[in-house]
Amino acid sequence: MLTTFKLNGAFLAAGDKISAPSGLTSSRWQVLGTLMWGDMTVSGIAREMGLSRQAVQRIANVLAEEKLITFLDNPSDKRAKLASATDTGREAIHSLAERQYVWANTTAEGIDPKEIEQAVEVMKKVLIACKQE
Repeated sequence: MLTTFKLNGAFLAAGDKISAPSGLTSSRWQVLGTLMWGDMTVSGIAREMGLSRQAVQRIANVLAEEKLITFLDNPSDKRAKLASATDTGREAIHSLAERQYVWANTTAEGIDPKEIEQAVEVMKKVLIACKQE
């Protein structure tokens, strides 16, 4: 677990550097990025990303204040609004894509792509096992 914690810290630090020019942080990128595939409730984002609902709500409120997301009525649940990325939010995510691409390629230099694919598959299996506990 310690290695995973260290890797998470390294990813967050890199994410902060990559996202800063777009006016984001790793946490804001994580929440806003989840909405690139569709509108979700705060609870849905939290489940998807493995975060607490309260933490996601705090970030979502900041993103809404900054006009990067908006809250929409949810036809499935009157109490739980849907978070939706605005055009400004989508532009922020798209503006960091090239920096993320360069970082990923530089970081992965010298590592066999098959090893990365295998590592991702192992992480997915661990995530599934953790959710079953």
